[in-house]
Amino acid sequence: MRSTNRMSRRGISNVVATIILIAVAIALAVAVAVWVFGLAGGAAKTATLQIQAMSLNASSGTLTLMVSNPSSSAIGINAFTLGGLSCTLASSSTPVVIPGGAQGELTITIGSSVTASFNGGSSSSFTCTGSQTITPGVQYSGTIVTTSGQQYPFTVTASS
Repeated sequence: MRSTNRMSRRGISNVVATIILIAVAIALAVAVAVWVFGLAGGAAKTATLQIQAMSLNASSGTLTLMVSNPSSSAIGINAFTLGGLSCTLASSSTPVVIPGGAQGELTITIGSSVTASFNGGSSSSFTCTGSQTITPGVQYSGTIVTTSGQQYPFTVTASS
């Protein structure tokens, strides 16, 4: 009778318990890794430019945008559109760089040559296709395109 009593209290073997503990530890480690790297990846994806159109001067062809880069990494701009005008970085030029943590004016000059600069720094040249006549009082839509391919739309009303 005593041996029957031992059989009913026995439970799971040590080998099975060890296997279960190892499986739980691995599952927990995978879950933590997914959570940590998922958050880090999400933070990198949300670190984006903030763009506000300030002015478009029809007589000078100057587009001024207020740009803020809240991330710690620099972001390069290598293309933009404005109405029917589509411009990409000229092969001999470097992207316009918005440093991490910086805020300031992105100035794009549209004329016989198209250039852009951030906070009055060195200018980058752009090659454009299409055309756009800038008329005072008309609202124009455009996009800023970064070197990573992110697009930032804006709308601006031209002044004289």
